[in-house]
Parts: sequence; structure tokens; C-alpha cells
Amino acid sequence: MSIDSPSSSSVNLPTPVTIEEIVHVAIDNHASDVHLKSGMQPILRIDGQLRAITTMPLLEQQTLTSMLMALLTPAQRKLFEENLELDTSIVFPGQARIRINMYTDIQSCGCAMRLVPLQVPTLQQLGLPSVIERLTHLKSGLVLVTGITGAGKSTTLASMIDEINRRDATHIYTIEDPVEFVHRPVRSVITQREIGTSAKNFVGAVRAALRADPDILLIGEMRDAETMVAALKAAETGLLVFSTLHTGSATKTIQRILGIFEPKDQEAVRMQLAYALKAVICQQLLPTIDGGRKAFHEILVNTSTIQEAILFGEFDKLSEYMRNGAYDGMCVMDDCIYKAYSDGTISGDVANEYALNGDEMERALRGAIVS
Repeated sequence: MSIDSPSSSSVNLPTPVTIEEIVHVAIDNHASDVHLKSGMQPILRIDGQLRAITTMPLLEQQTLTSMLMALLTPAQRKLFEENLELDTSIVFPGQARIRINMYTDIQSCGCAMRLVPLQVPTLQQLGLPSVIERLTHLKSGLVLVTGITGAGKSTTLASMIDEINRRDATHIYTIEDPVEFVHRPVRSVITQREIGTSAKNFVGAVRAALRADPDILLIGEMRDAETMVAALKAAETGLLVFSTLHTGSATKTIQRILGIFEPKDQEAVRMQLAYALKAVICQQLLPTIDGGRKAFHEILVNTSTIQEAILFGEFDKLSEYMRNGAYDGMCVMDDCIYKAYSDGTISGDVANEYALNGDEMERALRGAIVS
């Protein structure tokens, strides 16, 4: 099956194309996402880049609509018709679980599909820093995994949950929109709830979770102040809470949480956060020189020094404290990126593009080239 950029010419085939066939091609080519739009060939995202399946035909509007509607239950079709969009998950047996976002635009309906492996990768398979495994031994508190869309947050969280499931006899309770990785009980009791199908909203589901005797609570995303309050309360009551935010650094994560609240409430929330927060794991996926992508991290562990900085709002000191906190597993994103450049893992252009502080990285790269 030929894969090329979306602008490349395409070859029409007389045989019909099914979504199952497209998913199969996506899996074979290690794609993370599939985009389907009328008038275009199926588009795959491979190593962060969009590529067309050039040997598949252009998708006609009526054909695409019929294929997508066939994936949905009558209730889901009704929701899509009422809201003109839908988030849900679909399982293709033996292939993958799909997180699908269906939408309507000015032409017709279309969709973006995120491919989720049926097998949860281990922490070792992902090559994650050892401190992340240590965080799975916590008994209470809040652990946040952050990064842009497509940075692998859900995969990292799923591997942490899987580690606990295989090691400990606990009750793991997840609330997601939608459920991505499905966890099979090994040593733990697993409860997985999906917004829209088995729960109405995050806040109500978190409140219900507190009555279900959980040990571990995973909240798919902290989207608003109410959900954040519920997550902090759960962490304060003795649960180990995992969640995600779309932030690019540890400092921005804390500032983002506080910024969601009214100024009059921020001091109280800052105190809650200083005591409940255990760690922030910021993640990026960078293209490597030898092909593929590799995860790079900024990790904040809430030591007494970090806690004091949060309590007094001294956020400008966090990067320095993280640089000095290697013993506790802390690291700064740009230091990790520069080390990867020095090791020959990534190019200078990639290091410059993905650095959180571009000016500092550019100066560092110039110094490395000169020396």
C-alpha cells in the first residue's frame, strides 16, 4: 500500500474501501491517527506527519457518510444528528480500539480516529524514566501528565495504571472521554467509566467514585474548575489521582490550574495544590535522526523545596529547583532535548523547534557547534 503526502496524486481503485481496511493499513504503517474527509484519500498521521494512502480511492461524500453511520449505534446516530459532532470509541476485534471524533463541516461529515493498541505497552517498552515507575508506588496525592494533543499522555498514563494493576491488589477507577486503553484485571479490580455512555460528566463521576471504595482514580482530563476541585478533594481524602492537562511545562501546569479559578480563590487553591500535588510529568514526542519519534520529559517532583515555592507563588524558581533535583528524578525539558542533540539522537533543527526556551537553546546549539 503506497503512502505519501496529502498533496500527492492518487490512483483510483475499482474495489470498495472499508474503514476496517483503512485501519488495517494504518496499523501496518504504525500510524497514530486516521483522517477521513470526502473528496480526499484516507490520510494517516505517521511519526507526526500526514500521509495519504495513494492507492486508495477518493472518498465520496455519500460513501463516507454511510461508512461512518454504520459504525454507530442508533443512540449514537441520534446524538450525532442533534449535536453535529460526536466523540466515542469503537473496537475493531484483533486490530485496535479507535477513539473517534466525528464532525460536520461545510462539505459533509468527516472524522479523526486515534488508534489505540489493544495491548497496553509497559513502562519499559516505552523507555520512560525510572522515576515514573516510582510514582506508581505512591499511596495518595495528585500526579499530572501533561503535553499537547498527540504527545502520548494517554499511553504513559495507561502504562502506569497497567504497572499498578499487575503489581498491586487495588481498586483502580477510571473516568475517561472516551475510554481508550481497556485494562483487564490482573491483581487489581478495574472499573472504567466513559462519559456519555456510563457517566454523564466528569464532576458527577468523580463524586460517585468517592463512594465506590477506590484506591486509584484516573480522571481523563481536568477541563474546568469543578473537575479540578473534585480531583484535589479526592487526592486530599487519600486517593492516588492521575489526570492530564494540555500544558507544555511544569510551571505552566501549576499556573494553568490556578488561572482557571477566580483571583479570590487562587490562594486557597494554591495551598491545596502545594500539599496534594505529587508530581508533574510534561511530555513531548520528538522526531529522531534514525526515524520514528521518542518521548522527552520535564519532571517535577513535589519535594519540600518545590512545595515551598508553590505555597509562596515563587514559580520563577521552579526550573532552577528541577535542574538541581536530579536525585529526586527531576529534569527540565530543554536539558533533556539538548542532551539528546549532544548524543546524536535528534538534529539541531529539531532541538531548536521543540525547545521551550528557543533563544537559550539556539545559543546553546551555537556554542556546541563552535566548540
